[in-house]
Amino acid sequence: MKKSYLVCLILFSFGLTAEVNLEQMSEIESRVDSMSLTELQDRRSALIREENQLTATQSSTQNPSTLKSVSNRLAEIRTELSLVQKALILLAGPAIIALTDDGYDDNIPPIISIIGNNPATVELGATYSDAGATALDNYRGATAVTSSSTVNTSAVGSYTVTYTSTDLDNNSSTATRTVNVVDTTAPVVTVTGDATVTTELGDTYTDAGATATDLSGTVTVVTSGTVNTDAVGEYTLTYTSTDASQNAGTATRTVNVVDTTAPVVTVTGDNPVTTELGDTYTDAGATATDLSGTVTVVTTGTVDTDTVGEYTLTYTSTDASENSGTATRTVNVTDTVDPVFTSSSSFVVDENVTAIGTVTATDLDTVTFSIGATTGPATLGNRAASQLQITSAGALSFDIAPDYDLQVPDVVRYADPDLFGTVTEKDPTLSGYTTGATMDFTATVTATDASGNATTQDITVQVRDVGGVDDDTGTGTGTGTGTGTGTVTGTDTLSPEITLPVFTSSSTFVVDENVTAIGTVTAVISAAPNPSNVTYTIGATTGPATVGNRAASQLQITSAGALSFDIAPDYDLQVPDIELLETRPQYNNYNNDWNDVYTVRTESLSGYESGATMDFTATVTATSVYDTTKSTTQVITVQVRDVGGVDDDTGTGTGTGSGTGTGTGTQTGG
Repeated sequence: MKKSYLVCLILFSFGLTAEVNLEQMSEIESRVDSMSLTELQDRRSALIREENQLTATQSSTQNPSTLKSVSNRLAEIRTELSLVQKALILLAGPAIIALTDDGYDDNIPPIISIIGNNPATVELGATYSDAGATALDNYRGATAVTSSSTVNTSAVGSYTVTYTSTDLDNNSSTATRTVNVVDTTAPVVTVTGDATVTTELGDTYTDAGATATDLSGTVTVVTSGTVNTDAVGEYTLTYTSTDASQNAGTATRTVNVVDTTAPVVTVTGDNPVTTELGDTYTDAGATATDLSGTVTVVTTGTVDTDTVGEYTLTYTSTDASENSGTATRTVNVTDTVDPVFTSSSSFVVDENVTAIGTVTATDLDTVTFSIGATTGPATLGNRAASQLQITSAGALSFDIAPDYDLQVPDVVRYADPDLFGTVTEKDPTLSGYTTGATMDFTATVTATDASGNATTQDITVQVRDVGGVDDDTGTGTGTGTGTGTGTVTGTDTLSPEITLPVFTSSSTFVVDENVTAIGTVTAVISAAPNPSNVTYTIGATTGPATVGNRAASQLQITSAGALSFDIAPDYDLQVPDIELLETRPQYNNYNNDWNDVYTVRTESLSGYESGATMDFTATVTATSVYDTTKSTTQVITVQVRDVGGVDDDTGTGTGTGSGTGTGTGTQTGG
């Protein structure tokens, strides 16, 4: 039986060394190896006594730190005790163990040593593997240990593992290990949806929230942080979940409030808008609104009110996020004003010419002229009637030069009575030869601007007879162009609104050279009691250069409008503008042939051939008798024609004839 005990003791010693680290084991072995037999016996007795004391302490306390300290010391004692007993057996044999005991009376239970930490800690939800325990009987050595456990790792709490050991003498002992199931793991928080989201400035933001899971069971999530959708920026929402053990888990979501919406630009006033050509255009501008706050508006584009057309103004507003909004206004510059005629409605020309004069009108845009059907006097024969025509620039003319003498006669001349007193019809003729009546043509001229605005004026062209019935200014009975003046006295009632005088006579007069009388300038005041109550003055005369020392002819006018020269102009005194050449043959030695040689014979005027006139101009001022502050001016041109060519001989010359005729006076007065 002793032999069996010793074997078990040795096996027990090997099992215990696992609880002692290498350094402690080395120290114990060194100490045991140095002992004598007596010292080994004494040491064994001391170790057994200390073991018994510690075992009693272990059984009487539940203090974790005391239990741990006792367990560690018991492990050291039992290790050393095992080595001491081995040494005694090696030195004196197994009997030495029995000789050292005080008799065999085993009523002492095995001593249980818990392996590992006591108390032990395990994480909630983890798998708990118990480290177990060992038992050593004082007489039997190593003894089997059984355990029972209530550990539940699915619930936080303090649990007990009980170890029981019974020796061969049926002595039993127990020991317990406390196992604390703890929760040190925070809940896992999961953001619902994207962790980074974007929302538009001014929109309503609805957060998707977050969820959380934890081994302890159901947990809640608390959200902290705010999102201000009225201000661009980056905002953070924090989701926190805390379990029953006060472990807190968090997650965050970033919310970017952005502004991708352009300002809304609103045009102030009408769009499109129309303004008149020549007016001043003042733009009403535009306004803009934006969720980011106050924004400004910049206008680009121009409107040229001097040119008809469609113009675009662009209004742009840019917010702090560089979003730009635009709006446009269309400005139509239109011309709705009709042209205004500035030339006289009456023109006076001589017969047998086509050129008449120029029709003028004012407008802010380009004006073109057109003319309607011509109304003129009936004529004899099959020749086509003269028609008035006009260029787009306003040059008025006849297509066929009118012949005063082709009018249908309106009077009959009678021969002188014969001896018997009989009067016989001689021939029909025109009364105008005597009265100076003109051959009148009328037509309606239309002035149209580039925008299609049009106005009309009835034009009358008065064709005067030249040279009488035979068109011979030397022998003819043609009429002159003089006008008489008279004075009429009376009382006028002044109009409440006196307008400016308006010229009614042509700005162009045509006369023959070597005469002073020209014609009469007329003007009227439409609002005056006597429309013709106008006085006239004339400015400096501009005329062609002449040869010799004779004073230049000057235009002059009476207060009643009678226009004349102070000195009769001589067409032939103009400075020559061409050279007349003489041709003679001359033999040329270079080519052995006869060639023409030209030499200047004399200087002359091209007008002898072309019919160009000798023109004089001056500015006539018509002033109202009622209000001398009201006056109007007209530039008068007097075209002097050549008569008889260079030698002034109508019989042999190349010029045109001129008659003096008889004049008729028109009385005017105020």
